[in-house]
Amino acid sequence: MKKKENIETRVAEAILQQPMEVAVGKSKYLVAPPSVATLILASEAVSRLPQGALDEQRVLEETLAKAEYCRPLGEVAAILILGAKGLTETRKVKEKQPRYYFFGLFCRTKTVEVERAFNRKEELANELLENLSPSELNMLISRILKTMQIADFFGLTTFLTGANLLRPTKVDES
Repeated sequence: MKKKENIETRVAEAILQQPMEVAVGKSKYLVAPPSVATLILASEAVSRLPQGALDEQRVLEETLAKAEYCRPLGEVAAILILGAKGLTETRKVKEKQPRYYFFGLFCRTKTVEVERAFNRKEELANELLENLSPSELNMLISRILKTMQIADFFGLTTFLTGANLLRPTKVDES
């Protein structure tokens, strides 16, 4: 049974920064709390999307022509889900390494545990692109963005830009 979500519940979740659960295929992910670094990384991925307006007469042709360049959509969703701190992960992996003896005449393999860095962002982006329809990906990204306090970030940047314009940074000595 789904719990009833009212305004008080959403406010409490926003204040306490409780993670939101997102289901992708058979996997479930907890959306990381919003951070400025996450917004910056998502903005970088958005900037790699194809630019230009679609011609309303040829929407189908132009969409199909530009679809191959829309891989950053999965990257944006993965960044928003994992957050800036969770994009890479170090795991211990068992690896076979050859050991040579008697000037290379004999070789034995030894299994050693090695730490390897894995790109979780790339793995999740591919999973999202393979398992979600365009409408599901759209709903997922918009649902996450609603919880990310973007208005506060916009207000801060606008304030700082205004403060920078109001006071002179260089004194002219002529």
